[in-house]
Amino acid sequence: MLHNSALPHQYLYAYRKGACTVMELHGEIDLAAALALVPCLDAHTSRAEPLILIDLTHVTFLDCAGLGLLCRARRRAIAEHGELRLVCPHPPALRLLHLARLTDTFRPMRTIAEATQGWCTAPPIPNPPAQRPTDGRTGQLITSSDWDGRGRRYGPGACASD
Repeated sequence: MLHNSALPHQYLYAYRKGACTVMELHGEIDLAAALALVPCLDAHTSRAEPLILIDLTHVTFLDCAGLGLLCRARRRAIAEHGELRLVCPHPPALRLLHLARLTDTFRPMRTIAEATQGWCTAPPIPNPPAQRPTDGRTGQLITSSDWDGRGRRYGPGACASD
């Protein structure tokens, strides 16, 4: 199901595709465009979304202001416990990402299908079981009432060695 963004913008078209929010950027993403896009991207990244895709397929120019915008969107998505993926099929934009050493951060993909592949079907990663702290020698549990984590004991018998 696709629907148009509630925020019409000359540089941005946003829609839902399954559980993902796709934000297509259009035209030249320079300083002027980046400043105009900040409120729109902030609106889309300020709520908890499991996956946000930024599609640069229709971008004709990207500079460092555009990279800053992408980094801001990624940082905000992660702060909301989401994930941001980048679709970038253009060699000049990929070269800019490489020169800025952001290819490992964004791991750009060529198509939306590639970016969403396996995302919805992957099983969730379970949280590791919580382990209670022990003293390491005897295996006795350490409680917060007798150990402060910096090697000092508190509670009954703490001064017994004095």
